[in-house]
Amino acid sequence: MVRKKTWIDLSIFNLCVVAFLGMVLRSKMLFSLPFIDFNDLSNAHSHFAFGGWVTLTLMFLMVYRLLPHPLNNKSIYQWILGGIVLCSWCMLLSFYFLGNGYVSAFFSFFFIFITYVFGWMIIKDSRKAGLSKTVYLLSVSSVVCLLLSSVGQLTITYLFAVKSINAIFYRDALFTYLHFQYNGFFTLAVFALLFQQLENKMTAKSAQLSYNFSVLICVSILPSLFLSYLWQSPDTFLRIVAMSGSITVLLSLVCFIIFGLSMVKIYRSASPVLRFLGLLSMGAFMLKMLLQSLTIFTSIGNAVFGARPMIIGFLHLVFLGFVSLFLLACFTREGFLNGKNKFTRVSLAVFAVGVLLNETILMSEGLGSMLVKSSYLFPWMLWIVSLWMFIGALLTGIARIKENNRTAG
Repeated sequence: MVRKKTWIDLSIFNLCVVAFLGMVLRSKMLFSLPFIDFNDLSNAHSHFAFGGWVTLTLMFLMVYRLLPHPLNNKSIYQWILGGIVLCSWCMLLSFYFLGNGYVSAFFSFFFIFITYVFGWMIIKDSRKAGLSKTVYLLSVSSVVCLLLSSVGQLTITYLFAVKSINAIFYRDALFTYLHFQYNGFFTLAVFALLFQQLENKMTAKSAQLSYNFSVLICVSILPSLFLSYLWQSPDTFLRIVAMSGSITVLLSLVCFIIFGLSMVKIYRSASPVLRFLGLLSMGAFMLKMLLQSLTIFTSIGNAVFGARPMIIGFLHLVFLGFVSLFLLACFTREGFLNGKNKFTRVSLAVFAVGVLLNETILMSEGLGSMLVKSSYLFPWMLWIVSLWMFIGALLTGIARIKENNRTAG
């Protein structure tokens, strides 16, 4: 049976690959590189980032942290994680070398099938795991969102297969997929893991606040989906549904802030590296929730869903700032990355600062494009930061190797 450390090693290695591909994409925007097709590499990069890094890591942590032994020792989970790794690499290679064709579609379908198997297994085993009502609600809801996101992905695949040029269907399908991934699966799984780690340290008041927040954020998922459709000026009914989504998202944010204030003592007792990563991750989450709720206003919604730099900035805010930094914090807390080691701390700090700089530049570029004051310096700054993040990811990978050697010795 594959050892736990193998999945950790693969996750961190895949993060390095994601950072490298991001750097190559930024390089393509500045330099000719005729041997690289930007669109194919972009597709390969996004699919691999979702599957090979975040989905693999979240699934691994959900199995090994939420499920007790012997439930988490079932061989089917090893096959599921192995299938996720295989499909992610096959999608990376097929999208890049063969484009958006039948081969990449096959592996995309197979990836979706594996997520269905995972969903069925994790929901079934979660019922036997003795999880708190908060963690159970979040973990099951996250998996449901993962399965629902496949509707958008399958629709996009169908549109490509029939060579449809219906831009409205394509854009709505894409936003549906991204919503259930980012605001659903990624976000809810992160908080299921976070609250599972914190629940033994919570007071009764904090535990109740965490449950209230969990209910609100789960309830917000469906109505807030319609915020993604506001770009096409929907009718009054859909706008009302979107408004209810905006309100529940904002209420979730308020409830989370109150919960966070009740956990200040616990936060202060954590190690410096965990405080640093946690502050950036949760700060990115709060900014994401605020921006999401404000998209109900037409001018802001059009900027977020209409300006490419703003879209990329928002996606990176969630993917890198919120989720990726949280996952690295999890690895540090679990001892997979030694937070007491200076090299590891520096590696994580380099990557985290790169994420912060990347988001700052992307948002500045987005605001510049809205104000028609963009600068030729932005692509160069983003390229430098992409190189910085790749170095940070690479150093983190080296830190993991050093930790393996230390424990082996």
